[in-house]
Amino acid sequence: MHPVLRMLAVAAVATVASLAPGCGAGGQSGTPGAATAEVTAPPVPGTVGSTTNVRVGFVTNAQHPYGRALAGFAQRVFDVSGGRMGVELVPEYGGGDDLALLDDLRAGRIAAGSVSAPVWQSAGVNAFVALQMPFLVSDYALERAVLGSPLAAEMLEGTKALGLQGLAIHEGGLRKPAAVDGCLLALDDWRGVTMRSVQSPLLSESIRALGATPVEMPLSDVRRSMQAGQLDAVEANVGLVYSLGLYDVLRCMSGNVNLWPFPTVLAMNGAAWDALSPAERRWMRAAAREVPGASMDILTSPQSTLMGDVCRDGQGYFFFANATPGELRALRGAVQPVYDRYLATEPTGGFVRRIQRMKQAMPAAPAPPAYPPGCGAG
Repeated sequence: MHPVLRMLAVAAVATVASLAPGCGAGGQSGTPGAATAEVTAPPVPGTVGSTTNVRVGFVTNAQHPYGRALAGFAQRVFDVSGGRMGVELVPEYGGGDDLALLDDLRAGRIAAGSVSAPVWQSAGVNAFVALQMPFLVSDYALERAVLGSPLAAEMLEGTKALGLQGLAIHEGGLRKPAAVDGCLLALDDWRGVTMRSVQSPLLSESIRALGATPVEMPLSDVRRSMQAGQLDAVEANVGLVYSLGLYDVLRCMSGNVNLWPFPTVLAMNGAAWDALSPAERRWMRAAAREVPGASMDILTSPQSTLMGDVCRDGQGYFFFANATPGELRALRGAVQPVYDRYLATEPTGGFVRRIQRMKQAMPAAPAPPAYPPGCGAG
């Protein structure tokens, strides 16, 4: 067995609590190559007897939708293998730096990882760029359809360019602009704003087209930079705001401005994948097939308390505001030059056009539910 896969630690598995709709704060820090930072949970009977354990790194904490979807993946691997295979989850890997995780994954310092889709472009993989085109995938119904279509499998083939085996794409939550002071609704609100961006050329270009100045930085630096006055805003999903406690630094999130989704790509080091037995690869694939849908269920569950939790803990300071239809049209118009450039490239252009056709064929998205009392303005 490949040495990366041989672990003496008990495999981490999901608990019922970790899959509950609510989303808390916390989580342990992970460092590249470290085997000590793992998602801890009461061991399932028989886990200690697992013959193969695979470490999976990801950049958020365990309570973020990324971590919760991966906890379900870990449980499913254990179940389909009859306890013969386990998954050890390593949250906050590399201090929350996706590129560090991707580098370690390529080098085999960790067997598997779920790397945020936008940063793959920085490593020369353009297979996932279409998912982040601004205002294209702007609701979860469309994203569920995209991730459940053959298009997702075609995108995963792009991981092979880095010597990796792509397994699944799963979602972390639609990203919205959120500002330290005021709201980002109209185009004029964006001018002169410094906004954190992940390490992604497309996201930086899109932020710049909207009038703000992108500042690329890993997740671990965001809070400190906002507190120091070096950042005015972020593009983030509600799960990120809550799991990192950013509701006490940010003032306003533009609730109906869905910039882009923020999926992550679950992949395995190629040598580690090849070292698995045929049965182990079948177990991994079977569990991975359920991850995209499970991630969407986490985000769309009517029992979710996440919005209420953010409003409760940020009460009196953090709130949501909505852009008008005219403001939304102006924002979409501002990013047209980004579309003009990327539609002329492949595979992005072809993928975008296919997503556009899927979007046109779907019914209009329902109106979002009202914000909890005292949390919405506008």
